[in-house]
Amino acid sequence: MTAARWTYGTTPWLGQDHPLAGVPGRTRVIIDNDFAGDPDDLFQLAHHLLVEGTQVCGVVVSRLREDDGWNRTGHSIQAGREKVEHLLELMGVDGVNLYEGDDRGFADHDGPTAASRFIVKEAMREDDRPLYLVAGGSLGDVARAYKAEPAIADRLTLIWIGGSEHAGLAYVPAGASTLEYNMALDVPAAMYVFNDTDARVWQMPRNVYRSSLVPMSVIRRGCQRAGRLGAFLLSQLEEVQRMILPFAGHAGATYVLGDQPLVLLSSLQTTFEPDAASSAYDVIPRVALAEDGTYRYPEGTRPMRRYTQVDNTMLFADMFASFEAFSQWQEG
Repeated sequence: MTAARWTYGTTPWLGQDHPLAGVPGRTRVIIDNDFAGDPDDLFQLAHHLLVEGTQVCGVVVSRLREDDGWNRTGHSIQAGREKVEHLLELMGVDGVNLYEGDDRGFADHDGPTAASRFIVKEAMREDDRPLYLVAGGSLGDVARAYKAEPAIADRLTLIWIGGSEHAGLAYVPAGASTLEYNMALDVPAAMYVFNDTDARVWQMPRNVYRSSLVPMSVIRRGCQRAGRLGAFLLSQLEEVQRMILPFAGHAGATYVLGDQPLVLLSSLQTTFEPDAASSAYDVIPRVALAEDGTYRYPEGTRPMRRYTQVDNTMLFADMFASFEAFSQWQEG
């Protein structure tokens, strides 16, 4: 049986009589992620495309480091694009625009890319709806966009999954480095965004995104109810389990879907005075990043949200329910 196709911006699984059918989303989102890496970003992308009330304006494919264990082809941009294209085809969706970053880091290429040009263009476009640039990997193309057009700092909010623990709030995990993974993907880019721009930032440091910990039993059950979309996403996690088996043994009973809070903060907001009200944060002057991943706390920088807790219960309930409703419509 051929799966149904749809055009992004429509929500046929909600039914034609739904009161919000065809109504544009109230928030805009640019997704920026390293799709050749940890498959949690594929869960995030699928969820973002299905969540109600948000318009995904475009998807940026960002790099992995050349020596990264996830980078098995040496061409992480192309590999990431192929992953995204496969997911979009599986979901039967048309009208989602992809923009490529650069396999080089910011220090080797700080000029424009297709991705950074798109970020600037969307940010400078006249639209009263809030724009969130949600980044779950390196900040290379984000840095290029700010460098090309500093005015975007007042026209979008950067939500970043990245950065190490803040002293006094959480501890660095045993065996981990203060140089958190997403920052390590492109240290000069992260330092440029935090230290040399006026970016409006909502940060989810490592201790917060690691709390998006889901039992594999729950993931399996949710994916089994989500048809071929769920089967594909589950297969990506099982591939990780096979990948680490030779040197780490059993992967354990859980998986961190650490990019998923990008959906929570940008899209699962209250009806009135829209905000991600079920998650907790404090507001501090935007920190400066040191090369080793530690923080400096200057005075007088633009206020930054530092998230301390996210509502994983609502987040994953919405994700699995959205996957199931979509699958029931698509596969009949």
